[in-house]
Amino acid sequence: MSQPSPDTYPTSGRKAKRTTLPAQLIGGLLIAIGILAVVVFVITVSQDPGIQFAVNWTASEEFPEQPSILLAFLERFGIILPALVAYLSLFFISIGAQVFGGSLRAAHWAKVILMWLTIGLGIVTVLTIYNTIRVANEEALPVDVGALLGSLVLPVLGMLIIGGVWWWLSNNLENYFMGEDLLIARETRLAWNLLIPTLAIFILVAARPLEQTFIRSLTDKRFAGRGVPQFVGLDNYAQLLTIRLDTVTCRTEDDGECSVRDNGAVRWESIERDLLQDGYRTVSNIPIPFSSGQSIAISGRDNDFIGAINTTLIFTVVSVTGELLIGLFMAMVVNSNFRGRGIMRAVMLIPWAIPTVISARLWELMLKDTSAGIVNKVMMDLHLINAPQAWLSEPSLQLPAAIMVDVWKTAPFMALLLLAGLQTIPRDLYEAAAVDGASPVRRFFSITLPLLRPALAIALIFRTLDALRVFDLFNVLFGRQQLSMATYNFETLVSNQKDGYASAVSVIIFIFISIFAFIYVRMLQVETD
Repeated sequence: MSQPSPDTYPTSGRKAKRTTLPAQLIGGLLIAIGILAVVVFVITVSQDPGIQFAVNWTASEEFPEQPSILLAFLERFGIILPALVAYLSLFFISIGAQVFGGSLRAAHWAKVILMWLTIGLGIVTVLTIYNTIRVANEEALPVDVGALLGSLVLPVLGMLIIGGVWWWLSNNLENYFMGEDLLIARETRLAWNLLIPTLAIFILVAARPLEQTFIRSLTDKRFAGRGVPQFVGLDNYAQLLTIRLDTVTCRTEDDGECSVRDNGAVRWESIERDLLQDGYRTVSNIPIPFSSGQSIAISGRDNDFIGAINTTLIFTVVSVTGELLIGLFMAMVVNSNFRGRGIMRAVMLIPWAIPTVISARLWELMLKDTSAGIVNKVMMDLHLINAPQAWLSEPSLQLPAAIMVDVWKTAPFMALLLLAGLQTIPRDLYEAAAVDGASPVRRFFSITLPLLRPALAIALIFRTLDALRVFDLFNVLFGRQQLSMATYNFETLVSNQKDGYASAVSVIIFIFISIFAFIYVRMLQVETD
C-alpha cells in the first residue's frame, strides 16, 4: 500500500484534512467486535440449559415449583460477567469511533485491545485442543480430528485477522492517525498492560467464586441435589446471625441456693417456651455482676454457629496475640549477632514446616487423657496438676489445647515475617540513639515498633486470616465436639447438604476476615498510597 502524501494526511501533531481508509476499517472492526460481544453473550444466555429450563418449565412431581429465570441467570453468569461484557463493549465501540475519526491516542489504545484479543484467542485455541484431547483420553477414544479442526476455525481465523491488524497498526500508527501521544497516556497504557493479567486471574479465581458463593447464599440450594433452588433472600443470614439477650435466673436447690454442676458451673433456667418454639437455643450465660442468681442468656436460632463464632474469635484473638509476642521475641533474638544464628533460624522453622494434620496427630498423642500422655506426665512430675487432664474431651480444656498447638506451630512463621521487617531497619538509627543515651527499651518503642508496622500488619493479616478459617486443627483434634466456623461450614455442606446455607457461612467468614484486615491497617497506620 502506498504511503499517503504528507500534504493530504499529516503526521502526529498536525491537523488532518480527512480520515484515512485504514483508520475507518480499524475503527469499524473495533465497533463490530464490541457489538458482536453483546450479541454472542445474548445468544449464549438464551441457549443456556438452565435458563431454557426455567423459561419452558412445566409442573411435574420432580419439579413442582417454577424456577426463577433471574436466579438461573445469576447462577450461570452472575453479575460481574455481564457488567464486564457491557463495559468492554462500550469501551471498544468508543475507541472504535475515535479511531474512525483518526485519533492517534485512540489508535494506541486500539493496538492494546487488538494485542490482548489476539492473546485471548490464542489461549482459547490452546484450551480447546487440550480439552478435546483430555475428553478423548478419559473416554478411551481416538481424537476426532475433523471435529477438533472445526472447533478451531473461528478462534484461529480471528487470531490471524486480529493479530494481522495489530501487526499492521504497530508499524503504521504515525502515518495514518493524527494528534499527540502524551507521556501520561503512554504510562497509563503500560500500567493497564501490566494489570490486565492480574485482573483476569483475580476475576477467575477470586471475584467470580466469591460472587457465586454470595448468590448461592440467597437460595435454598442443596449440595449435590437435583432440585431447583428457590430464592430465599436473606433468610439464611437471619437464621445464622439472629441472637437475643434475655435475663434468666439460676435453678435453685431445696435450700434456696443456686444449683451447681459437677464442674462448678451454675445451672440456669431455660428461656421462655415461646422462644424455644421459634427455634432459639441458649448458647451461653453471662452472670450479671452484683446480682444474686441472675444472668444474661445469649440465644440464637442457630446456636451451633453462634458458638462456632465465639470459639473462633477467642481462638483467633488469643492465638494470634500469643504468636505475635513469641514471634517478635524469636525474631529479635535471631536478628542479633551470636554464634550459630544461621542454624537457629533453620531450626525454629521446623514446627511451621510440619503439615498441620501431622502436627495435630502428634499433639493428639501427647495430649492423651491418661498418664501416657507426655503433657500430663510432665505436668504431673512438675506437680502442676494432681491427676491427668482430659485435654481433648473436657469442653473447658479443648480451646486452650487448640490454642497451645496452634501457637507452637505458627509462632515461627510470625517470627519469619517479623525478622524480614527487622532486617530492613537501618543499624545507623540504633547507633545514633545509643549515642544520644536512649535505653534499649526506649530504642524498641521509638525505633523498632514504628518502623516494624508494615511487617506487623502483614503478619497479623496473614495469621488472622488463617486463624479465622482454621479447619484442619479442629477437625483432627475435636471432630464435632468443638466447632470452628470452618468446621461448621464443612458439616453444614457435606453432612447436612445445605449448599445455600453453607454459602452464607462462607460469606460471613469472608466478612470477618475483611473486618480484621481493615482494623489492622487502620490501627497500625500502614500507608496505602
